[in-house]
Amino acid sequence: MRKLIINEKTKEVRCAVFEHEQLCELHQTYSFDNEIIGNIYIGRVTKVLPGMQAAFVDIGINQNGYIHRNDLISFQQNENTVSKPSISHYVREGEQLLVQVVKEGTDQKGPKLTTNIEFGGKLLVYMPYGNYIAVSKKLSDEKERSRLLHIANELQEEKEGLLFRTASKHKSWEELSDEYIKLKKQFQSIKTMYRKTECVFEAKSFVERILNELAIKPEDTIICDQIERVQDLKQQFPTAKIMYHDQKESIFTTYKIEQEIDKLLKNVVWLKNGSYIIIEQTEAMTIIDVNTGKFSGKLSMRDTVLKTNQVAAIEIAKQIRLRNVSGIILIDFIDMKHKEDQKMIEETVIREMRKDRVQHKVIGFTELNILQITRKKVRQPIEASLTDRCPTCNGTGRIPSKESIAYQLERELWEHQFMDEEAIWIEATADVIELLNGGNGEHLIQLEEALKYKIICSEYLHSIPSYSIRHIGNVKTIMERLK
Repeated sequence: MRKLIINEKTKEVRCAVFEHEQLCELHQTYSFDNEIIGNIYIGRVTKVLPGMQAAFVDIGINQNGYIHRNDLISFQQNENTVSKPSISHYVREGEQLLVQVVKEGTDQKGPKLTTNIEFGGKLLVYMPYGNYIAVSKKLSDEKERSRLLHIANELQEEKEGLLFRTASKHKSWEELSDEYIKLKKQFQSIKTMYRKTECVFEAKSFVERILNELAIKPEDTIICDQIERVQDLKQQFPTAKIMYHDQKESIFTTYKIEQEIDKLLKNVVWLKNGSYIIIEQTEAMTIIDVNTGKFSGKLSMRDTVLKTNQVAAIEIAKQIRLRNVSGIILIDFIDMKHKEDQKMIEETVIREMRKDRVQHKVIGFTELNILQITRKKVRQPIEASLTDRCPTCNGTGRIPSKESIAYQLERELWEHQFMDEEAIWIEATADVIELLNGGNGEHLIQLEEALKYKIICSEYLHSIPSYSIRHIGNVKTIMERLK
């Protein structure tokens, strides 16, 4: 049984998903900064890069999107699979393209685009150029799969693509046909707007997308703090349990989600048996380390390690979903000498990761006993959504030491040895000035004698050790500026 908590009272819209009373997914966006995944744009190619088989496309937002040759429908429909022409064979600078956003951009990279556009409904996904039919893998009933594939064959025209969602199970031909016609009309309507760089189709709202992805079932419960949304949901899902949160206390506070969010921003996650995992996220990958912590076990060392790794495997799969970790994920479990133990942990991870709706692959253990997982990036990780890089350390977690800055200052002062000017005015933090002066100011005196000019220091407040050379000239001018 699932429970969906929707917090829509403020500009920040948030959705939390519970499975068996356990928080398993957290999604959020800002109403003034809507997600663009699924939006369709008329874009203009600004640059073609044959060396990367990619092109940059202006879609009218602050960042140019990028599209790989493999995501061009003209390349996909090329029947000559032996010869693979360069991207410049398919697109040129200044050309207009009808593109859809498939992945959000980052600070370093624009959104990822495709020309193989999709229109998603509750029951099916319509792809004008998809040229294939399929049924959700979650539908295991072979008889039902055959029925849906037969309907798809009847509906499909020319090179269209149709993907039947899990929610299409046991739906009638009429219901599926009606949605197919509706989605097809959406595509036909935007074809007439092919004029300038602009968004021609906005995907469903944030909440609607989450509801669509979850495929709400009759036994599910939805709780929302916006009365208008509750009324819409009751019409949309008449069989589900829809509730209105009318308390003064925030809906996320009531269901203890706020404290869970605080935990998601910490690197260390403690497990029930006293062991813990450490999660470190970087731009390229995520590293997860497992430690026994306070757990010592009751039997053998092998038993302690195995039990710790099993508990950690379950929690790691949960944390990957909650934090929306994507890309390459490397898990350093406690070393297991027996291959059967490794196999057991790998199977645990695979089983727990099956609950994840996002496309992923558990690759297995490396020679260094590191478990590898890849997970498709659909949205920003929760850490990127809730935090900004520290302006002091720029996200590294470290700042220059006072010694390194003091030595850097001294090296710069030596570059002015025997200069014509009389003095240099240095403004620096107290710790740097203290190191430059040395004990009883002896080091500064020796430095002035060697450099043959006066060094005048003044202090300023800053959060990290630093300095700046404010003036080079005569002592009188510097002293007047100091006043």
